[in-house]
Amino acid sequence: MEGDRALSENQTVKIDRSENLFVGVEEASREAKAAMTAEDQEWWQHEMTARMIRFAGYMTAGMPVDAPEVQAELDIHYASICRFWTPNAVAYKGLGQSYLEDPRFRLTCDRIADGLAAYQRDAMAVYADAWLR
Repeated sequence: MEGDRALSENQTVKIDRSENLFVGVEEASREAKAAMTAEDQEWWQHEMTARMIRFAGYMTAGMPVDAPEVQAELDIHYASICRFWTPNAVAYKGLGQSYLEDPRFRLTCDRIADGLAAYQRDAMAVYADAWLR
């Protein structure tokens, strides 16, 4: 585990010990969604679907999750998520993990291509480590 390796190398590891990293997230997300028109919501759903299909294309082409094209797509993904809330690195990784662990998300992702939920989770972790705090 990366944290274990860091500790064994005598590096300082910052641990976010927040009681709840998601305080205010649900409310902010609900407010942002309420401000969307029906057309905005439909556009959002189509855009997210198109993005997942692009991720599936990268995955089936054998592109590694740290490939510039994959990470550029995640930059767009992160910006679109920020319309509803602004996740830090831990929260964005958690969102990626939920794509794999939450059956609703996993089934949606894997309906496009088997293994997409895990691929997107791994790519999101790379993005979070590179760009988020």
